[in-house]
Amino acid sequence: SSEGCTNEVQKGGVCIRHGAEVSRKKCSAEGCANNAVNGGVCTLHGAKKRICSSEGCTNNAQTGGVCKRHGAKRRNCSA
Repeated sequence: SSEGCTNEVQKGGVCIRHGAEVSRKKCSAEGCANNAVNGGVCTLHGAKKRICSSEGCTNNAQTGGVCKRHGAKRRNCSA
């Protein structure tokens, strides 16, 4: 049963387990199989990571420029 699912929403208001299909682009650097993060490349080939804007925090930023610990909103699966 999908009632009460607490997985994070991916696409269409549902999580991957309940039907969201997420396709990831691969890094455009020759011979690299990593997922592209920004500008068609992975972090090893030049994509910049967004860091949380909260003072002293080094976590990756999610929505609103902050990490989950500092208030990034997380939407749960609606299935």
